[in-house]
Amino acid sequence: MAEFTFMEQQMLTQDLSDQQKVLFNGQFLSERKDRTLIFVVSLVFGYLGVDRFLVGDIGWGVLKLLTFGGCGILWLVDLFLIWNRVDDFNRRKAHELLDTIRMTTRATPPPPPPAATTA
Repeated sequence: MAEFTFMEQQMLTQDLSDQQKVLFNGQFLSERKDRTLIFVVSLVFGYLGVDRFLVGDIGWGVLKLLTFGGCGILWLVDLFLIWNRVDDFNRRKAHELLDTIRMTTRATPPPPPPAATTA
């Protein structure tokens, strides 16, 4: 898939209130992964599976750790695949945060209307 861009993020949050958008942006910025940083980690420590652990692929991370990057083969292949895995991770994380924010908002009942005063 393509890169998870700022425009895609804005399209996902267009139906949220301003307060919900602030909450989403704060949470997402703290949990998202940078493609370039993960690529550098993959280049340096990819044979240990660190790159896969960072994007949540625990099984592949353990496999790469135990086989030293599949004797270099998995390490080399992951140099080309890690960009898409980071984008998938960020996209999945954004959808999880949106679902959580929407569920939390629905669970909170709206405040009662102000009492009418009679003269």
